[in-house]
Amino acid sequence: MREAEGADDGDGSTGGRERSLVSVLVVDDEPGFADVAASLLESRDDRIEATPVESPSAALDALSASSYDCVVSDYEMPETDGIELLEAVRDRHGDVPFVLFTGEGSEAVASEAVSAGVDEYLRKGEASDQYSRLAGAVEGLVSRTRGERRVAEHLERVSDAFCEVDDEWRITYLNDRAVRMIDLDADELLGERIWDLFPETTDTDGEEALREAAETGEPVRFEAHVDRLGADLVVNAYPTPDGLALYFRDVTEKRERERELRELSERLQLAVEGADVGVWDWNVRTDEVRFDERWAAMLGHEADEIDFDLSAWEDRVHPDDVDDAWDAIEAHFAGETDLYQADFRMRTKSGDWKWIRDRGRVVERTDDGEPLRAVGIHIDVTEEKERERELERYRRIVDELPESVCIYDADGRIALANDHTADVLAADPEALVGRESRLVESIRAAGDGDRYDALVDGDRDSLAGTVEVDLPGKSEAIVDYGLTRLVIDGEFDGILGISRDVTDERRRQQRLERTTARLEALFERSPDMVDIHDEAGEIVDANRAMTDALGYDREELVGMDVWEVDTEVDPEEGVRLWNGLEMDETVRLETTFARADGSTFPVEVHVRRIDVQGEDRFLASSRDISERKAYERRIERENERLDEFASIVSHDLRNPLNVLSGYLRLARETGNDSYFDRCERALDEMERLIEDVLALAKQGEAVGSFERVHLGELAGGYSDDAFGSANGEDPFGGDAGDPGDAADGEAEAAPIEVDVGADGEICADPGRVRQLLGNLFRNAAEHGGERVVVGDLPDGFYVEDDGPGIGPDEREKVFESGYTTSETGTGFGLSIVQRIAEAHGWDVVVTEGERGGARFEFTGVDRPDPSPQASESPGEAVEPRD
Repeated sequence: MREAEGADDGDGSTGGRERSLVSVLVVDDEPGFADVAASLLESRDDRIEATPVESPSAALDALSASSYDCVVSDYEMPETDGIELLEAVRDRHGDVPFVLFTGEGSEAVASEAVSAGVDEYLRKGEASDQYSRLAGAVEGLVSRTRGERRVAEHLERVSDAFCEVDDEWRITYLNDRAVRMIDLDADELLGERIWDLFPETTDTDGEEALREAAETGEPVRFEAHVDRLGADLVVNAYPTPDGLALYFRDVTEKRERERELRELSERLQLAVEGADVGVWDWNVRTDEVRFDERWAAMLGHEADEIDFDLSAWEDRVHPDDVDDAWDAIEAHFAGETDLYQADFRMRTKSGDWKWIRDRGRVVERTDDGEPLRAVGIHIDVTEEKERERELERYRRIVDELPESVCIYDADGRIALANDHTADVLAADPEALVGRESRLVESIRAAGDGDRYDALVDGDRDSLAGTVEVDLPGKSEAIVDYGLTRLVIDGEFDGILGISRDVTDERRRQQRLERTTARLEALFERSPDMVDIHDEAGEIVDANRAMTDALGYDREELVGMDVWEVDTEVDPEEGVRLWNGLEMDETVRLETTFARADGSTFPVEVHVRRIDVQGEDRFLASSRDISERKAYERRIERENERLDEFASIVSHDLRNPLNVLSGYLRLARETGNDSYFDRCERALDEMERLIEDVLALAKQGEAVGSFERVHLGELAGGYSDDAFGSANGEDPFGGDAGDPGDAADGEAEAAPIEVDVGADGEICADPGRVRQLLGNLFRNAAEHGGERVVVGDLPDGFYVEDDGPGIGPDEREKVFESGYTTSETGTGFGLSIVQRIAEAHGWDVVVTEGERGGARFEFTGVDRPDPSPQASESPGEAVEPRD
């Protein structure tokens, strides 16, 4: 069979385009004529590849088994004539080009052939070179058919709706998209005039444009709203020899988005004109951002000093704020929020920082929902942030005061209470608002006259004293108080009260001491490692669990820096992290601790910022997560193995399944029993592949116990059927089977000569070592090796064969699952070898042997304890020596 090569240009070179072969089926019942005709066709055109058959039934079988570009058939044949064959081909295989090439010819035959749909009718002997004419006819039919098929496929793939109209404006063709858009059956549309289907388009600019294109022969483009479709269309019209080709696209949604965008822009412009805000307009696809003059002036710049690029914004955002801003942007882009909004600091031209409130939204997206354009505004909120910070500072001060602080209204009800008051009254601060104050009641009841009313009326400005108050859980508590009349902007705003419970200071001190003792006990007896360090990272205290885990005395640990224990923390990063925490805020992280002996272990750490007698301290609670990390690694390895097995099952098993399916189909179609033998070999290949996959899964498991294994005896046992051939198994690990089962010249692997040079013992699982050696011996046999040497290394052993060897570029690939250069191998043998080695904790590499073959070296292999007390019984579990 000729390959699809480029045509010779005369100098031995080929053209730049690859030429496609034309496959032709030649049908003629005259003995030998089909072969001659096929040969003559191929000699006339080197692109033609002709297949001869001598009966119509053989022709139909050939078309069922393979595809052909053209059929050339005789007319007069015993079984059936050429026209009946044409009808059968059309019925079963569609519009395959068909040439009737016959010596029996008449006007009646030609007429019948044309009526039946024959593509070409030629008579034998009508021309001096009839086969050149036949080759030319075949080439023309196939080229035209391929071209028509490509055009039809193109028109069905284009994203636009497409139709053709003739010179009378009747629809002659529509692609599927056009049929779906018009929402009528294609048979109802073909032959209809477009003006009848869409009467509302008559006497419009669209009709004028179409008629202009038809008259001038120049393409036109226009937009029109079609009421019948309820859609805005963009139409491209291209003149053709028979009429017009029309491409039209529904742009209704796009136009609606554009209208919405214009309306939004107008509203935004009105809002911007009435406020001191800067405007930005971001092309998300190109990262071009347009900033107006107010935006630039807000940062102290002129408009021409700002590049219209996203980096002009991003480079000016405070490093501590930029991630939060991007999180808000990405959440809006993903559709999680209706509006993007974020507050962050931006650097001004003078180097100062301003607080900016950024608001925006996506105003244009792709059909897939990806953002294309976003617009928004910047507002300077620096003063607002300062006021908020000032208010927050005062609030924190008031809440942190050890006294109860309240504001009361004119009737003595609580209008505002700090956290301490809420604690004393055993309620939330919000729940206290509107409640009558027990302190005010006690003040009013004590002494002559209503001194509280005097404050409210302005007869006095302040009031102080001591009263007894019934508090929750404590009756007749002694409270010191001070009241002050508040006047803001000349108006009465309430009474500020500051009070303090001074009952039984000693009992309170005792409670404090007991609480301190409990906290110390909790600190010292905690099963977790707990330490406290200052802002600079110096450890100031540590509990017993931490000193025991790290192997330090408390005196040694206190005074060390955190990064002397934590191997992953950078001093600068650590200080920045701690200082970034709010009071009582906790951060969780995973890191690695180093013991005094230099060993390390993974930990989970929770760091909390606390106040210790007015000083910032950081409480770190740490837990050893070695077991969890080991479990996670095991799960990760298991997942990798599952992925690998899934890949093997989905990919490697598919090949023999395809082979089995193909031969079964051929056996069913031809009745040839020899195909069943090939099916059986495909099943054998699948069974072997499954066995190797199961072995691969098992060999990756860790070895539970080790035994004394004499490597030389185990390897030498190969020649004595120690690897299972005596039990009906292949010495290389497969099923030996019946030698008579070999078919198509396939031979069983030749025996391997094993030269044992190893005389030492190793600690290993003998069954897995047996599998390892068997796979290496089988690998040598599959690649043409005849002799294998097993020898000792100082810290392991090697297996070397005399085969062709493994090139340096292939040595990393040979252990990959499914990789093989052998026609009979599954590609898992060496992968299993590597898994067995890893399960024992060994390292394996492949190098070049002394005779040029492959040499596999296993190192890190443990030897049994050579002491006299060590067990000498084979198969008995042993402890490896270091």
